[in-house]
Amino acid sequence: MKRYQIILPLMALFFLFSCVDDKSAYLAQEKEDINVDNVVNEDKPEEEEEELPEGQLVPGLHLVKLSVAKPDGKTVERRFKYFMPVSINASKPISLIFEFHGSYTFKKGEKPANPIQNITANDPLAQKAIKENCVVCYPAGEVVYSADSSGTVDWHISENHLPFVDAMIDYFKGCTPQIDANRIYSTGQSSGSIFSFVLACERSTVFAAIAPRAGQMSLEGQTELPVRTVPVRLFAGEEDDIVIHSAVLTNMTTWAEKIGGYFAADMKTDTLTIKDYTSVTTRTWNGGNADIEIYSLSGVDHGVSLFYCIPYIWDFMAAHTLDGVVNNLYVTSSLKEIEARCGEAVTFSVNYTEGGIFELSNAPDGWNVKVVGKTVSLSGPKDFYAPIDRSGEMTLTVKKDGKEVSSTVRYKLIAPKDYFEVGDIYYNEDFQPAGIVCWVNKANIKEAKIVNIDQQKGILYSGNRKGLGIDFDTPDQNDGEGNTRKMVERNKTLTSPLTARDAVFMWANSYSYKNVTDWYLPAINELAELAVNLTTINEAIKALEGVELTRTLWSSTNEVKSGDTAKTLVYYDLKTKKIITKKSKEAGSEYIGYAAEGRVLKKVTK
Repeated sequence: MKRYQIILPLMALFFLFSCVDDKSAYLAQEKEDINVDNVVNEDKPEEEEEELPEGQLVPGLHLVKLSVAKPDGKTVERRFKYFMPVSINASKPISLIFEFHGSYTFKKGEKPANPIQNITANDPLAQKAIKENCVVCYPAGEVVYSADSSGTVDWHISENHLPFVDAMIDYFKGCTPQIDANRIYSTGQSSGSIFSFVLACERSTVFAAIAPRAGQMSLEGQTELPVRTVPVRLFAGEEDDIVIHSAVLTNMTTWAEKIGGYFAADMKTDTLTIKDYTSVTTRTWNGGNADIEIYSLSGVDHGVSLFYCIPYIWDFMAAHTLDGVVNNLYVTSSLKEIEARCGEAVTFSVNYTEGGIFELSNAPDGWNVKVVGKTVSLSGPKDFYAPIDRSGEMTLTVKKDGKEVSSTVRYKLIAPKDYFEVGDIYYNEDFQPAGIVCWVNKANIKEAKIVNIDQQKGILYSGNRKGLGIDFDTPDQNDGEGNTRKMVERNKTLTSPLTARDAVFMWANSYSYKNVTDWYLPAINELAELAVNLTTINEAIKALEGVELTRTLWSSTNEVKSGDTAKTLVYYDLKTKKIITKKSKEAGSEYIGYAAEGRVLKKVTK
């Protein structure tokens, strides 16, 4: 089963952080001792187990051994226990719930744990089964040895366990009273939680729903998706240091998007309280291919309590059956609101019921709107003051079998800004971010300078240590554009002209970003002016995932003072907010041997 090699790294992390047996699946058994069912064969040592009647389920707790063929062709003995209440009513649907235990570790020389040895009729799931007409199955995981003879008992190698699951289901389907094939469910803790997700992918036409605890599954690199979307309600501790909660949210959002047919923006949040246990933040995607839900448990670590979560586990299971027809007629979009500048292009995706007919109506006048497959693209009008729709709602409708459902996407055309402010994003003609406003002319706020978003780590000169020569300088402290221009002209007179690879000023002169050109290496006072608003500028750069301004920067200001045989070069230290001057290290040379970075500016107007 190559598809589930992605499980292995996650489990490896689990083992790394787990030094003791993961008994969190059974913590709830210690909280309350309830016995409301008079069973005659609660549990016996395995060697004393009675022979069970073939083809018949017997009330009580029983051990079953099956011969199971592994993918490599070898046959192994696998074990499980099942609990059936005395009060089971064969005239009503009988649900089958699988409980997959967490991971148990053992050291070299230790006997591997028997993870189902201590299961009793007081188990919370067994007690729930008595009230809800269920049979509960407790499978034992596989013993996996490491090279040093230590190991684990768990559900790590999922391809070895799928035939076991198939064999168990065949066992129950071949017995009376018959379980309802439409009401087979899975839950589990930690390693068993992860395996429940595997079943939701690999046995999506068998399991009606899953409600795992303290686990997750990444779909990274997954190309084959299940043929049916299995409803999921996951219980996750916010303080879990083994299955990190932020990763749970990320991976479940991906699950909702790739398998559930939702977008991240479709998630709805709410809160509830599990009495005597914890407060819960619920994150749910409903109305699509299936219900996908996360119950985030405040203050709870990896040991999610089965006892307290049972009512919410069962409610979810009872609400979902395998034959439950998904009549969810839905349509949704990746964007719920759009704000566009004049001429700006915006694209968003739509999802809707498979086989439905999609329509977009109430498209805004004056906007260029196109629908191709499940992608909608639109461009804002270039003239804000033309007779156009500047705000409103587009309607997305899907129709199927004589029914229809709609959702809306709000749009707004942003009035063009006819002045600059520091921290503004400067856009190119295609409305792509091309720079950040770092200085505005107070006398004319339609004039500004922008700094580049990315970064060039440069050296002042390479290949030609003499640079432009000590008989030439650009001492102007304010006009970096003029300095750069003079440097470029001087470079043309050299026998071996410098290139963008050899000199920072040539890199600045040839710099282009998003088809925006005419940048220059700033003068020293321009860098000092930039530093005044450094926090605002860096926040804007960070928002664009650019490279923030943090280090010492080259300036185009340099000077050869009377009688000097070396050139004085000028830098600006953004950390200390100070100007630095240094003379070149060698007479007749401009080699400085000092680490700094090149950033460029450009003059812009409205």
